[in-house]
Amino acid sequence: MTNKEKFFGIYKQELAFAVVAYSEEYQYGIEAVPAVVKKMRDAFENRSFNKDSRAIRNTCTLLGIKHTYKAISEFIQGGN
Repeated sequence: MTNKEKFFGIYKQELAFAVVAYSEEYQYGIEAVPAVVKKMRDAFENRSFNKDSRAIRNTCTLLGIKHTYKAISEFIQGGN
């Protein structure tokens, strides 16, 4: 499994949790999570992502990486 797969696997879980637990912070429901994850994958590919969501912060924490654009990009682009 690549780092990118790890990141987005955890992100999908964290996003689903956040959408339910903190619905006031999200403009969509749980049914939109797969489409949002796909859009975020594309945004990461284009380096045009926003790192400030609760789901991204939690993903970084669970992976043990800093919550910075540089650290996130290096993790996703790095190793297996």
